[in-house]
Amino acid sequence: MNIPLNGRIAIIDDKIEQALPLINALAQKRCSYSYYSGEIKFLPALGESTNDIRVLFLDINLIDDTVHDDKTLKSKLVPVLSRVISKDNYPYVLVYWSRNEAEHADLINSIFEVELKDRKPIAFLSQNKLAYFVLDGSKTDEFDENVGKLFEKIEEVLSRNKAYNYLVGWENKVHYSADKTLQEIFSNTENWSNNASYLINKLGESFAGKHAYKIQNPVDKIRSSFQAFNNVFYDTLEYSINNSPIGDNADLEYDHALADKNSIYNINKKLLISDESIVMEYSGSVTEDSNENSNKIFEELLNNAFNRSKVATEVLGKPENRDKGQKEIRRIISEECSQKRKVLRSSWKKIYLVVTPLCDYVQSKAYNVRVVKGMLIRADQLNLIDEKSEAIFISPKFKYDNSEYAIVLHFRYFFTSPGGKGVKGLKTLFRVRQQMLSEIQSKLARHVSRQGVLFLEEYN
Repeated sequence: MNIPLNGRIAIIDDKIEQALPLINALAQKRCSYSYYSGEIKFLPALGESTNDIRVLFLDINLIDDTVHDDKTLKSKLVPVLSRVISKDNYPYVLVYWSRNEAEHADLINSIFEVELKDRKPIAFLSQNKLAYFVLDGSKTDEFDENVGKLFEKIEEVLSRNKAYNYLVGWENKVHYSADKTLQEIFSNTENWSNNASYLINKLGESFAGKHAYKIQNPVDKIRSSFQAFNNVFYDTLEYSINNSPIGDNADLEYDHALADKNSIYNINKKLLISDESIVMEYSGSVTEDSNENSNKIFEELLNNAFNRSKVATEVLGKPENRDKGQKEIRRIISEECSQKRKVLRSSWKKIYLVVTPLCDYVQSKAYNVRVVKGMLIRADQLNLIDEKSEAIFISPKFKYDNSEYAIVLHFRYFFTSPGGKGVKGLKTLFRVRQQMLSEIQSKLARHVSRQGVLFLEEYN
């Protein structure tokens, strides 16, 4: 069973003495938690909650130990849950205590189908509070046994949600790996503070370079150190994933007909690009050129990337063109290509993508920015691009500006620039993530390093 280890458990109960046994059980399992009494003044402010909870233990009655109608209970629950669970808090499991499971199941379903529909849990587990506490709030004789069984029931819920269980397991591995990274680097307890400061500085120096690190300000020095931590952390996490047990040994099953196919392009956006505030010269940044003076060179790029042979095949395949002469066919093909390029230009974005190695940027060794020209085009127009050319890079499709797009780069339009600051018509759109940037750099390197072979051949 994968219970979150990184503090992503919350307990909401107006009586801490009734929550204490659960708190003790979690402490025994070394599971961190947040406790909320339900008093508004002690809850996170509205809008400040983050995606931080995986299991929520909730007492249905946050008023007192007497019986209340659903309307009264709901009036107390909704404001509290709105503060504790944010709109972005997915996925999480709700375990709720109730003295009348059947009745309060309807109450909970009503809350998460109406008032809090935007933060609905992926699974519910109801528990009868009378199995743990009598009406005056004291523990039942079977309390200890029932608390022990509670975790078995949670495990049963998780086993029915394998995808969730695997994701919590991954988060736990991230937690372990971050902890191990710090242990391995900062294990020396003698003069710890002095040695830690020394190592943090040396790690930052190793990442940024000795000269560049020396002239960095304190904030950039810490950033360089953090990047060095990442290198150790990624390796530790990769080893942990490959060499530790996963838990359930079962495939994840799903109904293909019910799957949200469009989510693929939204996930691709997260995998491929980042909308963070972008520095124009930063490695991987994509800048749009809206200046009309650049149209001519980008139209040339489009002509060189255009799949004319595909258009020709389509024209020749039409029955009405079969008896026409070659001159007429060439004219039709030319007009068809011109029209399709016009349609493509109507929605394209002319872009520059920075391919400067990240280490050069971080170490301030890049006096000029290395850039490739390209286009951001709609995904349904990719069939107009020559995908077989070694000089052209086509990215996977991703969601951007409420439509599916792809990046098309042409390596023949690789150049260096002193930077684009102050140039009119330039606007940074996003940054491609490191993995795709590395793929682009690799293909660019292969394109510019094709040596060929010198040899003689005898002809008959």
